[in-house]
Amino acid sequence: MSTDKIVLTFSPEEVIEITRISLDEDRDGALSFIKDCLEKKVKAATSPHCVPVFEESYKPGQKDQFGGQKRRNG
Repeated sequence: MSTDKIVLTFSPEEVIEITRISLDEDRDGALSFIKDCLEKKVKAATSPHCVPVFEESYKPGQKDQFGGQKRRNG
């Protein structure tokens, strides 16, 4: 994993949930939030977004794993 910093953004509802978890000291809610929200955001932020075909890590069809679609000009 890269040592670069990543920035995550949260919706107003997610901020309210974080605050609620903290105020209630809700351990189960915290674990649930990590699994349901934070894990997805971290994976999205750290997954490769663009890999040139000459990179060693490139695999055919890789863009399909990340929801990539061909764009049409026009």
